[in-house]
Amino acid sequence: MTAAPKTRFLGSSSAPAARRRSRESGYAYLLALFMVMALIITSQTLLENLATQGRRMREQQTIWRGEQCERAIRLYYHKTGHYPQTFDDLISGQAELHFLRVEAEKNPMNKTDGTWRFIYINAAGQIIGSVKYATLQQMAIMDLNHGKIPKVMPGAVSASSLAAQSEATSNSPNGPNSQQDDMNFGEQTENPLAALKPTGPVDGPVIGGFLTGVAGKTDAKSLIVYKGGKKYLDWEFIWNPIEDQARAMQQQSNGSTNGAIPGLGNLPGLPAGLTGAGASPSGTSATPGATGASPSTPTGAPNSTIPDQNSN
Repeated sequence: MTAAPKTRFLGSSSAPAARRRSRESGYAYLLALFMVMALIITSQTLLENLATQGRRMREQQTIWRGEQCERAIRLYYHKTGHYPQTFDDLISGQAELHFLRVEAEKNPMNKTDGTWRFIYINAAGQIIGSVKYATLQQMAIMDLNHGKIPKVMPGAVSASSLAAQSEATSNSPNGPNSQQDDMNFGEQTENPLAALKPTGPVDGPVIGGFLTGVAGKTDAKSLIVYKGGKKYLDWEFIWNPIEDQARAMQQQSNGSTNGAIPGLGNLPGLPAGLTGAGASPSGTSATPGATGASPSTPTGAPNSTIPDQNSN
């Protein structure tokens, strides 16, 4: 008798191979999914970096253009003897004399219309339209002291007053180390300029005001911190003749100011008619009901003592 042929079951031998191929397919799918996700994340990061870089470049361009506007106001004053009344005065200039570059007319960070916010000065030295400064002297003190207003002495310390203090101390019953000195000489007090508040942004022209600077209009955080301003609204480009005079004094004294600059007590060089300190912080916008200095009051004169350091 012949033996019966053996039966072969093909399905039983191919099942492990199918399961193995299924696992390999799952691994390949996960690997491809991971690669796609990594590519998406990398692309998104690259796009964000490019956007940040582009925004930073626009901010740098805004600073450059703002400083060009500030420079143009300085040049305008030194060439004409008075402040410009409008921004158009800088753009149009005079016969064969231009003050502002064409590319500096627009604000790159203002995507709406590219305009600047304007800042004015009146005859009393009050800054109108600023969110940081109230007067020229307050601005000079803050800029020279890293945005702060230092305390001031109650009076000038002269040799005679120091001698009087020394004599009073030596005659004190508690001796020279007495803490009960009735004179309290040399005690620092709050600077009166610290009480002055900025007017904030103004809309439209200002009665009795003359253009002294431009500023950002967008109330958004910036990547670059410009003069302590962390928002575009805080970026202000103001020409301050007091600061020009202070820099000239620093150069003449080889960088030593003998303590004169922090107080700016009797600093010369203000344009004629500008006192620079003590101005009322009330606004003088041209809106109905606003008040301001008389427009006829001169704010500059050709014989100003301000040195033209940056006219070239």
